[in-house]
Amino acid sequence: MHNILLLREKSEIGSHVKDYVRLGGYSVVEVELHPQHREKVLDLLQRAKLVLVESSQVQSCFELCRQIRDLTQIPIIVLSRCNGEWEKIKIFEAGADDYLVEPYSQMELVARIRVHIERYDRLTRPFGTLRIRELEINLYERRVYLQGEQVLMRLKEFDILLYMAQRLNEVITKEDIYMAVWKDNQVVHNFCNTVAVHVKRVREKIENDIENPQYIQTVWGEGYRMPG
Repeated sequence: MHNILLLREKSEIGSHVKDYVRLGGYSVVEVELHPQHREKVLDLLQRAKLVLVESSQVQSCFELCRQIRDLTQIPIIVLSRCNGEWEKIKIFEAGADDYLVEPYSQMELVARIRVHIERYDRLTRPFGTLRIRELEINLYERRVYLQGEQVLMRLKEFDILLYMAQRLNEVITKEDIYMAVWKDNQVVHNFCNTVAVHVKRVREKIENDIENPQYIQTVWGEGYRMPG
C-alpha cells in the first residue's frame, strides 16, 4: 500500500481529503502545516510516494512546494480554493505536479493520485531492470541478483525466471513456459517434466525455503504464479 503524506492547514475544517484517499486504497499520514512540524515532515517524506498540500494560502503553499521539491522528486498535488490563473502558475513554478480546485470529486482526486504515482514509478524505474522485492533481474546483461548478490543462472533458467517476472500474479502453465522458453510450438510428450526440473533449479537458487516459496509458487493443477 502506497503512503500518501497530507499537509494541510488547521483552518481547513471539515476537509474529507484523508477519508477520500483512504477509500481509494492508500495509507495516509496527515500533518498540520506548522514550523514546529518540519522535522516530522522531513522524516515522512522519506517514506511517502506522493504529497498532498491542502492550503488556500498561496504564498505559504508556494514556499512549501519549493522546499519539498528541493528535497525529493515525488509528485506533489495542491488542493486549494484559489482558482486564479496567477496562483496556479506560481504553484507550478514552485514544483507542484498538479493543482485541484475545490470542489472536486473523490473519484477525480484518487484517479490523479494513481496516475501521478504510476508515472513517477515508470520514470524512476532503472532502465532494463525488473525488481521483485529482493530479487533483481537485469534484462540486458542477463544477470540475476538476490539481496544484492549475483545468482548464476543457466540460459533456460534465466529465460524462465524472466518470463514469469514479466507476468506477475498471472497463472502460468507449464505449456506456456515450454512454448515461450524452448521456442517450440510442438509440445513434446515429456515437456511437463522438463519444465518442472528447470523451475526446481530456479527455485533452489532464489528461494530461502523451497517448501515455502515466495517468488515461484505452485498453483496446483494449473502451473505457477510469481506474486508481485
